[in-house]
Order: sequence, then C-alpha cells, then structure tokens
Amino acid sequence: MYQIKLRKKLYLWGIVLVVFLIPVVLNFIWNTGQVQRVFNTVTQHKEIAEYTINAVFSKEDRIIRGQQHTSYENTSDNEVESIYFHLYPNAFKDSKTAPFQRGDMVRAYPNGFDKGWIKIHSVVEGKNKVDYRIMGKGDTNLRVTPKEPIKPGERIALTIDFEVKLPNAVGRMGYGENTVNIANWYPILSVFDKNGWNLEPYYAIGDPFYSKTAEYSVNFTIPEEYKLATTGNIIKVSDGNKSKTYKINANNVRDFAIVLSENFTVSKGLVEDIEVLSYTIGGQKKEEALKYGMDSLAIFNQLFGKYPYEQLSIVASDFFIGGMEYPNIVLISQELYEVKENFPLEYVIAHEVAHQWWYGIVGNNEITEPWLDEALTEYATLLYFEEKYGDTVKDEVYDKMIKKQYEALGKARKGKEDHILRSLKEFEDALEYSSIVYSKGAMFLEELRQQMGDESFIKAMREYYEAFQFKNATTEDFYNVVQKNSTSDLKDLFSEWLNK
Repeated sequence: MYQIKLRKKLYLWGIVLVVFLIPVVLNFIWNTGQVQRVFNTVTQHKEIAEYTINAVFSKEDRIIRGQQHTSYENTSDNEVESIYFHLYPNAFKDSKTAPFQRGDMVRAYPNGFDKGWIKIHSVVEGKNKVDYRIMGKGDTNLRVTPKEPIKPGERIALTIDFEVKLPNAVGRMGYGENTVNIANWYPILSVFDKNGWNLEPYYAIGDPFYSKTAEYSVNFTIPEEYKLATTGNIIKVSDGNKSKTYKINANNVRDFAIVLSENFTVSKGLVEDIEVLSYTIGGQKKEEALKYGMDSLAIFNQLFGKYPYEQLSIVASDFFIGGMEYPNIVLISQELYEVKENFPLEYVIAHEVAHQWWYGIVGNNEITEPWLDEALTEYATLLYFEEKYGDTVKDEVYDKMIKKQYEALGKARKGKEDHILRSLKEFEDALEYSSIVYSKGAMFLEELRQQMGDESFIKAMREYYEAFQFKNATTEDFYNVVQKNSTSDLKDLFSEWLNK
C-alpha cells in the first residue's frame, strides 16, 4: 500500500515534495458437488487451496450474499483438529476495531461511521454441518472443527454460506461516491506454518495480511449498470434480470478483489501478451494512467522477470489512503487523478504495480516482516524512474521521496528505535511505519546495491523472484539469495540496517 494524505500539513509521502520534481518529471510523462475427503497422492506441488465462490451484490442494502466452497489440504506432519479463516469484514463492526487510525476516521467515513460485517450462516462438510466458532479481536477469526481430525496429506472441502455488509467507507472494503471496493471480503484461509495458525487481527497500520496463493473460480452477480474490475480473468458474462453475472477464474493468486462503478471508463493496452486495463472515473487522466501502468509493467518485466498473469488492472477508486495492491488489480485514489501534476499519480501507480512482484508473486508475512515487500517495492519504484527517465530524475526522487522523508522522522524521533526489521504492532503510527519500512528500507537497498554493484544486485533480485514465485519468503531467504550473488560478506550490512 502506498499512503498519501491530501490535506493541509499532512501531505504524506511526497505530495508536498512534488513541487521539487515537477520541473524535471513533467518534461518526460470466481459446479458445486459432494466432495469426500481424499488423500493427496500427487507427488508434485498440489497443496494449493481452492475457492469456488458464488456471490450476489445488492445495490439497495450494499450486502453481498454468497456461498463459498473451500478445498484445504493438511500439509503438516500432524493431525489438524480445526481450520481457521480470517473474517476481516467484522473489523468494521465497531469504530474501535475499524482498520483506520483515529486521526483518519473522518476521511475514512466521510458521512460518519457506518458498520460493516460478515455473518456466517452455516459451515458444511459434504452433507454434514460442522461446528464453528467466531472468535478473536473484533470477531475477525472463524474456527471450523470437522467431526474427524484432518490427517497429514488429507484434503477436505467445506461449504460456507455467508453475507457481507459493506460500510460507507472509502478504504479497502466499502463504498464511496463513485466506487464499491470489495477486498478482504470473503472467509479467507489463515496460514498454517511452523508457528501454527496465524490469527493476527486487522491492524490499522500497514497491510496486515499473510496469505498463501490459491485458485479461484468466482461467479459474481451485480446490477447491470455497474462495470467490474477484478483479480483474475473474466471468462464469461451472462445477462440476467437487470443484472450481469461474471464468471472469473484466477490461478495462483494470494487474494481476490473486485471494484465496481457505474462511472468507469475503460482504456486498454498490451505489454507483450499481457492486457493492461485502466479504469478511470469519467475518463479523467485515462491516457496517463494507462501509460504509467504499461510502462511500470514493462520495466519490472525487464528488471525482475516476467509477470505471470494475463491481465493487470489500474483502477481509480474511492480510496483515501493513496494506493493498494491486490493480485492483478491495484486501487489508486481518485484524488490523485484530480491533482494537476502527474507525478503523484505516476509514483503511486508504479509503486502498486511493483507490488505485483513483491507481495503478489513473491509473498511474505506482511505483519511480522512488512519491510520485505514494502522496501523492495519502494526501491523498485525508484528503479522505475531510473529506467524511464535516467539517473538525474532517479537521484531527485531518491533524495526528495525517500531520504528526506526518513531524515524528517529522525529529527522528530531522536533517540527512539528505528530498526527496519520489526512487526506492524511495534510501530507507533503510520508515519513512523512508512518512514522506516518504506524510506529507510529503500535506503538500505540502495546501500546494498552500491556494495554489490548494479549487475549483481539486479541478478539477485531476479533470482529471488524466480526462487520464491507463488511462495512466502522471509528475510533470511532474501539474505541468502543476495549473499550468494555478492563477492563480499553482507552479514554486517544487513545487521546494521535491519536490526539497529
């Protein structure tokens, strides 16, 4: 996510700094059936979860009514007694748990606080109802306990009937004047790793998510007046009674998001064989947004390795935080399209497109190690400007958007901890988080590049991308890849920047 606050004295992440760059930058521009438990005898990787979702969005009450079939395999060496899901929409039930900082509540809820929620009506395995419990902070976890434990290598299928109420909020999930943002909306499988089930709540800082890739088959029905932007590929559109049903498939993706609007203008382009779609409100800056999306995709394909999906959507959205990434789709604040200068729009689009590589394809625990996708993404944004406009612009962007952001925080927080490698809950606020994870993180990568040399650094980034595609990586994984590509010992450099 890239956060920008367009208001007096809170021009976070560079809007106030754009004046320094204008003279330089403006010179250039988702068949149900009874499924029994089975054991996975496939020797190749088939532990990926599968979601089949049939959902209908109602414009009148802003409720999504859905049924979800989730296939889960126990890939551990022990029996699993319960399966856990995230119920992120329940964070919106109460202003105290809404995933926004207190100072942002007015902007997040322009018409006053409005509840959102998710209700679970039933959970079924085969033809049998199973026990479930809603739990956790803000009721944001669902525990499902099948009648029999799930043995190692065993795969089961669960059917969940649910409803989601979207709040009148301009965040990841909610609706505003122009768009309906539908993200982190369905029961999402929690990650089970060496630490057990990851059940962290929906924090107000950063992107508090940790997901494995999965396969999605989604049938989503909406009123006929809406246009739809989505994760994955639209396979078929069927007309109904004043409605349209979109059949969408998405393979090997970490999340599934949709944005709706009655006011979308859609522009299209091709980067190699990848379709880039730009969804703008009434066509505002449609050419610029499409170009920035295409340029970003082309540059990151060249630098890190090819984007493995068929489409990428750049979507103007009622989203006050600036920008937000999901697989194959990025949400860009409509406010950025309304700013006279193009630089903020270009910067945020490049940043969110870079997240397709760092978070989307190569995943990580964004709660415990947020730097691992955000710093790499912020530095990739810098590389975008370097590749597109040259060293002079790159240096300007580095100085104004990265270095000075961190230095400003340092003066305000003199003597306080500012090490990069820490979890979301260790940061006081979004400003501290952004300045350290994004800015200091990018400064570390610049230093790493200088020590390794350009060729070795880019080679390491490409190898890291290749090795951890569709997996979740850790800081240790990243270190091992870059160390292999360096002629010098990088242990002290990593320790100095990440831990001190």
